[in-house]
Amino acid sequence: MAGWTRYLKIAAATALSAGLSLYALLLVVDGYDTVWFSPNFDREPVTSNQRFSFPALARKQKFDSAIVGTSTARLLQPRLLDPLFGARFVNLSMNDATAWEEAQIFKVFRRHHPDPRAAILGIDVVWCEEGSGYRKLTPRPFPAWMYDSNRWNDLLHLFNRPALEETGRQLAYLTGLRKAKYGKDGYTDFLPPDSAYDLARAQLRIYGLSGPKPVQPVTPPVVLSPGAAAQLNFPTHELLREMLDGLPPATLKILLVMPYHIHNQPAPGSRAAAVWTECKRRLAAMAAGAQNAHVVDFMIESGITTRDANYWDQLHYTQSVAVQLTQALAQAVSQRQNQPGLYRYLGPSR
Repeated sequence: MAGWTRYLKIAAATALSAGLSLYALLLVVDGYDTVWFSPNFDREPVTSNQRFSFPALARKQKFDSAIVGTSTARLLQPRLLDPLFGARFVNLSMNDATAWEEAQIFKVFRRHHPDPRAAILGIDVVWCEEGSGYRKLTPRPFPAWMYDSNRWNDLLHLFNRPALEETGRQLAYLTGLRKAKYGKDGYTDFLPPDSAYDLARAQLRIYGLSGPKPVQPVTPPVVLSPGAAAQLNFPTHELLREMLDGLPPATLKILLVMPYHIHNQPAPGSRAAAVWTECKRRLAAMAAGAQNAHVVDFMIESGITTRDANYWDQLHYTQSVAVQLTQALAQAVSQRQNQPGLYRYLGPSR
């Protein structure tokens, strides 16, 4: 019996020692880049779900500006925006993000950057959905513990299989066994290069098996009376207003209405188009109430949105369009006027 007792004690001590050693490795390598007392290694984002990777980027002081949005805004490159706006952008846009998730990552950025130089908020359908409430989460895991102000509770979530996998990836990168896969400024070429573009495949994604076809206006057009328009409720606007109101007056604030392919925009004359018009009107009013704020609308019939060759699918434009969009955005903020066939500047006026 004494032998068994001694054996169990040795086994328990060995297991405890192995567990502590493994936990120490997890804390030192810090796959998520969230342990504030770990060595200052030149880590890269290693998690494919940006919800786990971006809180670390949002805290980094080398950035003074942020882009927040869904996958459509992920296509904006900080290195191109930086010289145009005199800023150091981090792109915190997340695939299939809800408005609530966008607000959460923006809160992390703001907590560590009280006086940001600029903020670009990508406006997608999640910001113009009408109803009584909004979705908070998607089927993709969302680590709420990474987003709160308590850094100590992060340590409770680092001793598990996913954390071990990310530690392995981070260790492989730090030791040169793995190339950087995700951008250190949040930008990643998650779509193929333009050289791999196939128009036929893109059109299949845009139109389906029916093939290219023109957008059919709704006749007679749906016209919302002023009273009916006023009754529309956009619940996520409360989140957006909080994001804008929390920014200092000197911060450049840009609401960028993303350019969906024309086939994915509401048909002219439809009720959906009228709802979007009212949503955009309220965005402009919101910006008018904030200092140094701009609304630039690319979700219109334009030279970008009507050309199939500009898109991989109904949402995602090519890299060459992303460059054009970046330059046009700087032009819109500088000139504060419409550019027919490209974008509408919704305010404020000079």
